[in-house]
Amino acid sequence: MTTSVRIDAQGNQHSTDEQERQDYVFDSLWDKESERLRTNEAIWDPGTFERFEALGTSPGWHCLEIGAGSGSAARALAELVGPEGRVVAADLETVRLVADEQRGAFDVWELDLREDELPPDTFDLVHARMLVQHLPDREAVIAKLVSTLKPGGLLFLEDTDSSTLFRSASGEDFLQDVRAAGYGLMREAGHDPRGGHVDYHLALSSGLTDVSAEGRVVMVRGGSVQARHYQLWLEFMAPQIVAEGLVTRERIDEAIAEMGDPAHSWLSQVLISTVGRKPIQD
Repeated sequence: MTTSVRIDAQGNQHSTDEQERQDYVFDSLWDKESERLRTNEAIWDPGTFERFEALGTSPGWHCLEIGAGSGSAARALAELVGPEGRVVAADLETVRLVADEQRGAFDVWELDLREDELPPDTFDLVHARMLVQHLPDREAVIAKLVSTLKPGGLLFLEDTDSSTLFRSASGEDFLQDVRAAGYGLMREAGHDPRGGHVDYHLALSSGLTDVSAEGRVVMVRGGSVQARHYQLWLEFMAPQIVAEGLVTRERIDEAIAEMGDPAHSWLSQVLISTVGRKPIQD
């Protein structure tokens, strides 16, 4: 049996068997990330969409969705602003947004908020969910987002406080070992477990007016689409958790099974929604 050879752009040779393995790994990772985004939307979209409407998002508005993921929030905004409005969905990775752009639902920008500039005085609403708390120099990020608002425009940030995660009637210690291990490593990587609190204080000091914040939690039932999000999180974190000796692989498998059991239910993180208005200059 002969194995054919592929030569890549760098001149390296790969057997077709090797390429098939690489493609499989890529497709598996891509599918898991797409599933993670969709299950995260299943948890948080209903509350986010309610707040879009409560903020008065209406036909003709120009909106920017930063960290658009697979585009659910941008699609909701596009419905609200109508054909006379405009929605821009921005992200580091935009492949999942291309189909919506092609059918004219919204515009897509490939953008790194840490480095790229935004056009000044452009948008009536800027929204970012579970993004700012992962970024360094958040004060500069908030200033950039405020700058791209029109006078009178609204900044709407959503980030989390993870202290409530896995609180459950099943017991005080339900999944707390894997939560502590996973979030401890995330903190070391730059995630702020109280990012929603920071958003509020940065908004207060940014020059925005009418700044307010509120938190919401979701009760998650084991085996649901929402529960799958937390299984995916733990599956992703598992290799590093085990390598650091924080929790055994056996315990992780047990925890994933617990998340899949409809007999269990637990609280999500608190998602803190912070809203402020850019002053209208005299």
